[in-house]
Amino acid sequence: MKNYYDILGISRDATQAQIKAAYRKLAKKYHPDASSGKEEDKEHFQEIQEAYAVLSDPEKRKMYHYYGHEAYRKSYHAQHSASYEDSENSQAKEGHCGACAQGRTDDEDDGPPPQSVRIAVWLELEETLDTVIKDAYYTEQILNMNASPKKRFEEKSWKFQVKIPGGSYDHQFFILDDVICGGEEFLEYQREHHPNKLYVIVILLRDKPGFVRQGYHLYTDFSVDYHTLVLGGTVKIPSIKGEILVDIPAGTTPERKLRLVNQGLIRPKKIGGRGDLCVQLHIKIPQELTLEQLSIMLKLRDVLEDHQDLA
Repeated sequence: MKNYYDILGISRDATQAQIKAAYRKLAKKYHPDASSGKEEDKEHFQEIQEAYAVLSDPEKRKMYHYYGHEAYRKSYHAQHSASYEDSENSQAKEGHCGACAQGRTDDEDDGPPPQSVRIAVWLELEETLDTVIKDAYYTEQILNMNASPKKRFEEKSWKFQVKIPGGSYDHQFFILDDVICGGEEFLEYQREHHPNKLYVIVILLRDKPGFVRQGYHLYTDFSVDYHTLVLGGTVKIPSIKGEILVDIPAGTTPERKLRLVNQGLIRPKKIGGRGDLCVQLHIKIPQELTLEQLSIMLKLRDVLEDHQDLA
C-alpha cells in the first residue's frame, strides 16, 4: 500500500525543500487544468495534495510517523469531515476553568514500534471505561502474477473483531495477537505471507456531542434554573457515563465553573487516574410563563425593588 512518501516519490528522511519540490513537480503534472482530465488523475492529484498537507507540516508529519499510514489517514479524513464541529469546539474551549486547561503531558507511552503495521480502531468516549468488542479493518495490496501488468496488484480487505480492555485511552496500542477475537483467516494469511510483520491496534477516540476534549479533561456546558441558582438544589449533570448528581449551593452566580474530579478520560497507567470534567454553568431563562408564574415573578420583582429602596 502506498504511503505519503511513495505518493510524492521521496524518501522517509526527505527535507522540507525536497518535499516541496516533489509536490510542485507532481502538482504541475496532475493538476486538473493540465492533466488529461481522467478520473484517476483527479484522484491522484487529491492524494498528492493530502500527502503534501501532512508532510509539509512538521507536527503533522511527526504524528503521521507515530500513527502509521493507515491509522493516520483515517484520523486525517475524520478531522477534515468535522470542520464545523471543530469550529464549535474551539469556541467552547474559551472561558473554561483554568484548573482544567492542562493538555497532554510528555509522560506518555512512546507509541508502537517504528516498523509495526498500525490498524486504527475508533472508540466512543464512554467505551474507554469498560471492556468492549469492536470491528477492525485492514486492507493491503496483493500481488497477483496471473493478472495483466496493469492489474497485477489487487486490493484485499479483512474485517475482524478485537477485544479492547476497559481503562483504554487515546493513542494506546495493543499487539494484535493479544486482542483479536477470531480472525483466524487474517492471522493465518499474515503468518504465511508476512511472518516478520508486527500488527498493532491503535486506539483513536471519537468526539462526543456536547463535550470538548483537552488532553484527558472534558468540558461541557450546563443550564440551571434561576430558582436553583438562588435557593440551591441538586442537578443531574451529564458525563460520559450517565448523569452525576451535583449540589448547587444557594446564591450560585451564573457562569460559575465547576470541576468534577476524576470524571474525565482515562489516563495512561504511568500517569494514573482520570482527567476531570469541567462544567460551565449558565442560567436557564424560561421562554414562556403561565399566568400564575408571571404573577409570582412580578411580585418577586416588586419585593426585591422595595428591599433595594429601603437599603
